[in-house]
Amino acid sequence: MASFHPRTERRLAAAGRIHDLLRSAIMHGEIPSGVLPSEAELMESFSASRQVIRGALELLRREGLVRRLQGTGTLVSSIRVTHDFDFLHGPVQAVEHRLLSVSEEIAPPSVARKLALASGQTCGIVETVTFLDDAPLHSTTAYVQPSFLPHLSQFSTTDEWFALYARAGVELGTTEHTIEASVADPFSASLLEVSPGHPLLVLERLVLAVDESPVEYAFTRIRGDRLTLRQRHTRDGSPSHPIG
Repeated sequence: MASFHPRTERRLAAAGRIHDLLRSAIMHGEIPSGVLPSEAELMESFSASRQVIRGALELLRREGLVRRLQGTGTLVSSIRVTHDFDFLHGPVQAVEHRLLSVSEEIAPPSVARKLALASGQTCGIVETVTFLDDAPLHSTTAYVQPSFLPHLSQFSTTDEWFALYARAGVELGTTEHTIEASVADPFSASLLEVSPGHPLLVLERLVLAVDESPVEYAFTRIRGDRLTLRQRHTRDGSPSHPIG
């Protein structure tokens, strides 16, 4: 652990706490004007020095959440979506899906296992990029049952992706999600308009129908600077593996 002078440590810790609170306010849309309060107002609100406030604002700037505009102040500049994991759905905000390619190919062994396909059987491969306010949000590779491919003729750029299954007569049941940190490879970087190595969140999902048959296995590569994930949990009993 890095060692700081006690005064520096207190300043950095205070800036980090204020950064967390301002970041949360931005994420929850609590700054409707899009302009942060002035440094003087923030100093009074948080009972903090100008140096601490500037440190917190610099952390926000490095994340790409705010930018300084001469004569106006500090503006919220992040283009983000909020995604709640209480049920299966697309982003809450209006987005645009762009279909890059659709193909039918022999399913790779791991895909065949996930989709319960026989060895050598084909699967559909659908590549999309999703935009928010003309800025790329995420790219997705979805492996689907071959029978689903004809229904993509009904695909609309403003459709909620999972609504396509309802039109195909497929009633969706549960979904298994895995979320991991990753970085952009050169091709993903070109799609998402970032540099190779840019931090990403990779969401791996297996979508099942109500009868537990698999309908989709997908990888979504998300710009971490444009997504807020939210979950609501209840605590029923003690954890099977106590922490601490």
